[in-house]
Amino acid sequence: MTSEDTNLKQGNGAKFIYRFLGGAALGAFVVSIPIFYESSIDLNLVQLGIASLLIISCGLLSSLWGEKFIEAVTGVLNSFGF
Repeated sequence: MTSEDTNLKQGNGAKFIYRFLGGAALGAFVVSIPIFYESSIDLNLVQLGIASLLIISCGLLSSLWGEKFIEAVTGVLNSFGF
């Protein structure tokens, strides 16, 4: 294996991680919207689990589909006026 092949694989791994982190950040933003508009924050374990599942799902979908997924989510948020 040459050094070019190693650099290419490291670049793809870094791209996957950056896409995951970007999608997770977008998922965290989506989860935070109802929390900011709620007057009292009484989160139970089930709600925290669902929020974590949503954040991880957004990260995974973003890492698989890339910009298409992020554009779709931001388009939905724009249609709501956020």
